[in-house]
Amino acid sequence: MILSDASRYEILYDKKAGEYEPAQVGGIRTKTIRSGEMLEVECYPLTRIGDKAREMAKVRRKQRECQEALNRRNAEKRIYRLINVNFGKEDYVITLTYDYGRVDRLHMSYKDALEAWDREKLPVDENDARRDWNNFLKRLKTRIRRMGFDAKELKHLYVWESTHERRDEAMPLYPHYHIHAVIHAPGLSMEEVEAAWPHGWAKVNRLSVKRAANLASYMTKSLKVEQIDAEGRRMRRWGHSKNLKEPTVTVSDRKISRRRAELVARDVMSDGVQIMEKVYPGYRCEEAPTVRFSDYVAGAYIYARMRRRD
Repeated sequence: MILSDASRYEILYDKKAGEYEPAQVGGIRTKTIRSGEMLEVECYPLTRIGDKAREMAKVRRKQRECQEALNRRNAEKRIYRLINVNFGKEDYVITLTYDYGRVDRLHMSYKDALEAWDREKLPVDENDARRDWNNFLKRLKTRIRRMGFDAKELKHLYVWESTHERRDEAMPLYPHYHIHAVIHAPGLSMEEVEAAWPHGWAKVNRLSVKRAANLASYMTKSLKVEQIDAEGRRMRRWGHSKNLKEPTVTVSDRKISRRRAELVARDVMSDGVQIMEKVYPGYRCEEAPTVRFSDYVAGAYIYARMRRRD
């Protein structure tokens, strides 16, 4: 029997309960991701993938809601890991918005609203908003140099969000953009970071590393990971500076036995935490491991998030 890594079929593991069927699982592949003091564990079965599962995976990937949910979940994990590796309690979480209050959309005519949008230099598309973000980074770099620090040390990770307003289908108004970001800006105070954004309201807070998971979830709550621009190009809705470090990823087919994986899958609340902390003694679980089952693939997808013990 040819065994396949079921991680390629994660999109099929969408049920909170199901049958484990251990006899069909040839082994467990464990991927560990270390980012700062955090450890994530992902366990996939090594099992035979049937034609029905392959066909259903193709169908799910073509279903927009299923694929977007998976993309958003993967983006949330990726953002969470990058925050843990690259940012600390001295860094900032920022939200940048535009001053849309100067355009009275309810009482202006459609033509006047569009003219006011242009007059106030509000972004009409993703390219305009991206330009404003890049100019914001340039201002930060200038301020960092003035403080005697190296501007190359500026690090950032950002997510775009936009909401669309319509009067009716024939008269769509431009999107409202705002930006969530995490930045490392050496030498700059919160007030100096706020002052670098001239387009509206800027909110700056210290980063709480222990709440990085909540932050990553919040940043991606309504994220459409990719958007197609007017010229048909794919534009990713989040990004980061090139100087970020990557988490450490290892893969093992021996770390968690078939029997242990079955125990975790069968009793998450009691055995899940105990087993994971026994396998990784230097870490404690942040929450009970999650387990998802599939109607098309044997075994279960297991995920645990752990923090290094003090």
